[in-house]
Amino acid sequence: MKTKDMNLITWIIVSVILFGIILLLNSKAFGQDWTAEQKEVWERVKTEVELYKKGDVEGLLALCDDDVVIWWAIRDVPYDKELLSWNWKGWFKYDLPTIWELKPVSIKVSGNVASVMYNFIHTGEKITSKGRKLETWVKQNGKWLIFNSLSASCDKLPPCK
Repeated sequence: MKTKDMNLITWIIVSVILFGIILLLNSKAFGQDWTAEQKEVWERVKTEVELYKKGDVEGLLALCDDDVVIWWAIRDVPYDKELLSWNWKGWFKYDLPTIWELKPVSIKVSGNVASVMYNFIHTGEKITSKGRKLETWVKQNGKWLIFNSLSASCDKLPPCK
């Protein structure tokens, strides 16, 4: 009986190991095979974060299309470029987010439009926020600009993974 049990256990262990190897060989770390355009868009997202960390309102506005619309989960209405300027100036006086963690989830590029989804955590002296973001970027005159953005808090259900 022990031989039969050992054979079954050995078969299960070998199967699990082989399955794991197959998964590892077939899966790719996100971003490993990004196209040049996907990398370019992700670099713009990282630039956006660096501007947040500096509290650079003018730099952030320069990243935005003139018709940009940004909607934060904590606000009941979306903001246009004028309201963004006002909001950022107030926010950066209150608390400057100095640490950002970004985790890309998806970057899709179709012509001059890119859809970027990522999870984030930003930490300032007074506020720590965890959320997910969907941004649409458009390429105009060779430069990627934020066309719209929607963020949602992960502090409430459903939680970010």
